[in-house]
Amino acid sequence: AGESPLAFFLRTQANSETKKIAEEVQAAEASKKDAFWQASQGQRSRVDYLLPGVHVKPVNGKGRGLVAEEAILAGTVVLRERAVAAVPVRAEDCERPILSSCRLAVALLSTRQEAATKALEPRAGREFEEHGLRRARTAELVEGRGFVRAKSAANATPLEDDALDRLLLVLTLNAHGVMLPGGQMHQGLFAEVGAMVNHSSRPNLVFHGAGVSNKDGHDELQLILQTVRDVQANEELTISYLSELYLPFPERDERLQEMMYGFAAERLPTDPGLEAQVPNAPAQATQRVIAANGAADDAWERAAALRAKLAEEPEDEQRKRLQQQVQQQEVASAQHYAALLNENLLAETHAWRYNATWRLASLLTRPGAPKSCAKALPLWDSALRAGRRVWPSE
Repeated sequence: AGESPLAFFLRTQANSETKKIAEEVQAAEASKKDAFWQASQGQRSRVDYLLPGVHVKPVNGKGRGLVAEEAILAGTVVLRERAVAAVPVRAEDCERPILSSCRLAVALLSTRQEAATKALEPRAGREFEEHGLRRARTAELVEGRGFVRAKSAANATPLEDDALDRLLLVLTLNAHGVMLPGGQMHQGLFAEVGAMVNHSSRPNLVFHGAGVSNKDGHDELQLILQTVRDVQANEELTISYLSELYLPFPERDERLQEMMYGFAAERLPTDPGLEAQVPNAPAQATQRVIAANGAADDAWERAAALRAKLAEEPEDEQRKRLQQQVQQQEVASAQHYAALLNENLLAETHAWRYNATWRLASLLTRPGAPKSCAKALPLWDSALRAGRRVWPSE
């Protein structure tokens, strides 16, 4: 789970001589990469705090990762690192994620800090040239190049097409979307340690952000990694690259493949519960549930996009129109989620039912009216019961 095809082959099928040669090559490559990474950190470190005993190390089948040499208690802050560059995430980024990478590239080039990305994957050369995302998103990269060159300052570092494409891929794969306490989302590159943390569908870390003042009095984006359970000695520290954890295996795997990280989702002991249905359900009910889930999710996402626009809109009249549109989409989402639940097709632990349950509960709770909150209570109870049984991570 989570390992590359080559690592899987070496573990399961290669003979001892092939394994030995591969191990020697991997050790040499890891040593070279680590030396390069350390050399690239010649400028002042942006790591404000790293828990003693936590190190960036080679991880089998994953390249580099963050490893705890000693046991760590739940709730412990592991890392505080300031971004090399950061930009606010805008409403249009929901539909076109490449835009936040483009703005981040502009910020790096304008401050001549692109060297901070040299050791991040995909590295220049064959690794970049053969990367699947480069071929899959050629049109986006061409558009991104134009955006970056149009927006960059006159004194920004000029880059050839391949170098700029690689920079955009590096930012797409390694930058973190971090939410500040006030709810504002920012995209930041945390090149020293934060970018080295690998994915897991059962992560032992959560991450969030903070604004910290630098010596010039300006706010900088800081990434905070914190354990969500006790961590054993020599255990890898991981986060989730997915915005949602409560997903059945096919959806987790599909989303990771779309993101082109180069690895598959791991299967979990809780997967059967995440996909459980009521036995012998009629086919018509299945189709109605699929339609309701799709319509509800679409309305939920449209409401989220409208809320992002609302947060950026300064004019009162336009804000009123956006608020009305948000309410319309929330009502549509609630109606479709209620229709899904009324079919009684999915088991309480099923990912779609859980999602519909807590989202409908949150929509009912939001106004704060006693009757509405009373209707939400059974839904919250259901979501909590399901979560205790099959929630993938603490």
